[in-house]
Amino acid sequence: MKTVQFNSLPRFNCCYKYSYNKFTTQQLSDFPKTYNSKEIEHKWYQIWEKNNYFAVKNDKEATLKMLLPPPNVTGTLHLGHALTVTIQDILARWYRMNGHSVIWIPGFDHAGIATQMMVEKHLLKTKAINKSDIGKEQFLSYVWQWRNEMQNSIRTQLKALGASLDWSREYFTMSENHNNAVIEALLILNERNLLYRKKALINWSTTLHSTISDIEVEHLYINKKTELQVPGYKEKITFGEIAHIAYPIKDSKHEIIVTTSRPETLFGDVAIAVHPDDERYAKYIGQQVWHPLRETHIPVISDSLVDKQFGTGVMKITAAHDPLDYIIANNHQLEIIEVIDECGNITERGKQFKGLPRFIARREVLNELSNKGILKSISEHKMCIPLCSRSRDIVEYLPREQWFIKCKDMAQKAIQTVEEGHLKIIPTIHKKTFCHYLVNIRDWCISRQIWWGHSIPAYCITAESKSEWIIARTEDDAEAIVQNKYGSCVKLHKDQDVLDTWFSSAILPFAVMGWPEKTTNFKKYYPLTLMETGSDILFFWVARMVMLGLELTDRLPFDEVLLHGLLCDAYGKKMSKTLGNIISPENIINGITLNELTTQTEKGHNAGVLDKSTLKRMLKANKKLFPNGVPECGADALRMTLCSHNIKNEHINFDIMECQANKYFLNKIWQASKYVLLMTWNKEYKKPTNLTIIDQWILSRLSLMINIINDSLIKRNFHIAIQAMRNFLYYEFCDFYLEATKWGFKSESINTHTSHTYSLRKCLEVFLRASAPIIPYISDDLYKRLSNTFPEFMSISSLMEIEYPIPEHFSEWRDISLDERVNKVISIVLKIRSILVSHRKNLQVHIIINKSEDLSFYNDVINLIKAGSKIYDIVIFPENNYIQNENSVCYPYTSDCTLSIITKDSFVLEELKNKVLNNTITQRKEN
Repeated sequence: MKTVQFNSLPRFNCCYKYSYNKFTTQQLSDFPKTYNSKEIEHKWYQIWEKNNYFAVKNDKEATLKMLLPPPNVTGTLHLGHALTVTIQDILARWYRMNGHSVIWIPGFDHAGIATQMMVEKHLLKTKAINKSDIGKEQFLSYVWQWRNEMQNSIRTQLKALGASLDWSREYFTMSENHNNAVIEALLILNERNLLYRKKALINWSTTLHSTISDIEVEHLYINKKTELQVPGYKEKITFGEIAHIAYPIKDSKHEIIVTTSRPETLFGDVAIAVHPDDERYAKYIGQQVWHPLRETHIPVISDSLVDKQFGTGVMKITAAHDPLDYIIANNHQLEIIEVIDECGNITERGKQFKGLPRFIARREVLNELSNKGILKSISEHKMCIPLCSRSRDIVEYLPREQWFIKCKDMAQKAIQTVEEGHLKIIPTIHKKTFCHYLVNIRDWCISRQIWWGHSIPAYCITAESKSEWIIARTEDDAEAIVQNKYGSCVKLHKDQDVLDTWFSSAILPFAVMGWPEKTTNFKKYYPLTLMETGSDILFFWVARMVMLGLELTDRLPFDEVLLHGLLCDAYGKKMSKTLGNIISPENIINGITLNELTTQTEKGHNAGVLDKSTLKRMLKANKKLFPNGVPECGADALRMTLCSHNIKNEHINFDIMECQANKYFLNKIWQASKYVLLMTWNKEYKKPTNLTIIDQWILSRLSLMINIINDSLIKRNFHIAIQAMRNFLYYEFCDFYLEATKWGFKSESINTHTSHTYSLRKCLEVFLRASAPIIPYISDDLYKRLSNTFPEFMSISSLMEIEYPIPEHFSEWRDISLDERVNKVISIVLKIRSILVSHRKNLQVHIIINKSEDLSFYNDVINLIKAGSKIYDIVIFPENNYIQNENSVCYPYTSDCTLSIITKDSFVLEELKNKVLNNTITQRKEN
């Protein structure tokens, strides 16, 4: 290569500043320097509501029909709720902008047990009263007051998130209309012989004094001796131990060793059982053993349900307090003896231990067995402990008369709809678990022994020495039925139980449409098109909605189920009060200092919402997670963050720092908009005859972004849509294209000015429309501001009035070949950046090309190269007549392209030579 003098090439000012056109004072004041979410978000929600954008368009058949999974009125929303709301809102806004009619119904769940318990805690903490002190009527008045306050708070939170819900259709699961639907549903199930009452083993919370559902039972697995704090006990209780107890065989000197983790239930033993194939005990089957505490003989039985590997392979059968024992006892027609009552105390069957709390009795029983010489040993043992998720108490299994719904046939119908493809479950991985659960479903216990909830329309009569239950809409209806059957002297007794909350929630898709009446809403909007919710309630809510929808309306309640994963913190841990790692959506939207966060948490404790141990954990976690408080991010940044990860994954990690980064992204949109306004406000907007290459490229990338976003929203891949937005605006538009237009506007080419003006404004206008469903606040605000100056921006009140960008309208711009060529250029720019990361001043870069067509193309996009590399002294040379400068270092980037970096600074030159050498070696290894 020939040598060329450094000063012989044209120089560019690295600190070049472009001049803005002058604005009027009014125009400048209308466009703040930076994006301020607080100033715009509240204003825009009011505009949306005022213009009635959220209401269904009655002149069109609704394409998207959704129900907001009703937040419990136990307290305010958490980030899990915010995720659900954001997903549904994005879809609602996207469908509306695509010209579809959308019905999206808000509501609130009374959450029977959870709300009652929360109010009980609140009253005890703030007024020092128990519900038993004030009676049912006054207590329920406090619950309704609590409900009103929580409902108002939740509604405010939903609006802050930008939820475009049709508030005129708001429902509450304890409303009169919903109660009528609940009663009708029970009547129909009863008529079809699907509702029955029987005594069975249920999950019992001794703290709540009620049956609880399977979803309210958590399982704690421990591998060794562990002490746990149990409600009602001053000292911690030991778990993870197993006792070995000797049972002497009748008329023999032998004994059988039985292992148990629950010695307090010994007074309920009615047999000991072994596996029929266990050779160790085969000879004892059919014999009897002496029960040391009951002081009677009990039989040795065989049953295939016995686990030969557990303990000694011998089970004591305590039918009233263990699900497996209950099944075995019924299989062998054994007596059911209750030794623990509803308060968790030993019954009279426990003889001298009567009245003792069950875990105190455990210790006393072990002492008694030891004194009798039949306690052989106590050893560590892994075990599973059932916990009440509400009270953190140990769940007790008790036989109680309850109301049940037969589920087998309904479950089979639900399975069939999935297998035949009528019900679409996304992600598909949940189809298998959905069907597996329904195949193994148990009958549903729907009665609860609490005050807050839907009263079961059941009436008991006693006649001719028989008790009979009547299901009727009202007490008058029940009396009429009874009098017709037994005469007028029979008295009715109303069932005091209430319904499981999941039942009243399971009929929501049709109940909110006016069912059981064939209302206009029911005919028009049922079934729903989509049910979006968390995957953790697939069985407890979604499956039950499907079963009852098919049974009561003969139709699926929805066509598609979209399930999102469990929201976790940045470290992948589930967000919970137990771990203390929860954070409220409004604290992210508005920001909060550590002191304010501490005050807020302590306020929750003072209101009885948080117990002392939870308070300590949360205060400790707040100091660790948010030492500087929570930065103000705004609703749009929160929405972006919640959907930036694949919602279909089992776990979704949320990082507050990512939320803050998304706020910076929003400010990038703001600054880009300001640049476009300042540079083009007085220029004519028209499509030029000849678009520059970089304008053609950015419009091609815009077209690609539109394709990706639409496809991603169809497939419910929100994270891909957001990544496409971010990649286009942050990287391609701002980092490369926008910077390149600064050079173009400096030129004297009228065509370049026209081309850049058209492309900048077209990209911005389309981008704001495309991003509106995801980041509605900033999109609406910017579009409105820009429409005051740019005539091509429609003069509308909100983007919800405008058509969403669709691929067909931008296909003419898509140029894959051009994209590939520009990508090669960008890769060169990135290589220049990496080599010159520490040195950007007083440098020249020569790009040496050996293909004539590339030479012309690289000169056409020279502004893109300068802007992207931030090196303004860049020249493109053909390889055949290039003369290397003596103060340069060459880097053979590809076989077609060589980079030559020129500097007069000998120290920098030497450093660059070493860096280029290392890059070359690394590149060779990779190749």
